[in-house]
Amino acid sequence: MADMAFTDKQKDAMKEIGNICAGNAATALSQLLDTNISIVVPRILFLPIEEVPNAVGGDDQLVAGLVLRVLGDLPSTIIFIFSQKDALALAGLMTGKPVSGGSVIGDVERSALKEVGVILANAYLGALGSFVGLGLVPTVPELIIDMAGAMLDYVLIELSCTSEFALLIESEFTELKASIRGHFFLIPNSVGLELIIKSIGE
Repeated sequence: MADMAFTDKQKDAMKEIGNICAGNAATALSQLLDTNISIVVPRILFLPIEEVPNAVGGDDQLVAGLVLRVLGDLPSTIIFIFSQKDALALAGLMTGKPVSGGSVIGDVERSALKEVGVILANAYLGALGSFVGLGLVPTVPELIIDMAGAMLDYVLIELSCTSEFALLIESEFTELKASIRGHFFLIPNSVGLELIIKSIGE
């Protein structure tokens, strides 16, 4: 997988960003669900936009994606991507009704996942905004269940996203009864990308 070239110092800064974002999200979810949830970040990197599907299992991987716009000082698009199994597990945590891997994502699960999307977006963007010194405001998420390749096409075409790179913060959510892996992608416009790289450099 290709990655933008960064110095060790910049990589450490990116790792710090990811850990702070994950810490914010874990705290928010723990408070909402009244249970202890930890989130670790196995990796964080910038990657070419066309490699986003590969990062989640390939173009034909069926995924659940929460897609939302970011307004404010850093116009961009966010996608939270989960496998269908992990999306159901996450919805189960929210509803208090565990679901099996063979279940479908119904209206109740969709509503729960959108609520998770709002919480995660605010947590991740709050941390990222503090780090880069910018105000970031998420819109209401849209839930899309489709192949990873088709979801990326939607983001690039329907949302007129012209970015060449995405910031990936891979996140593992762990609760006593569940372990869930998600992928947070921030796709900034060209100006936003320069602002992030500049902040990391400093």
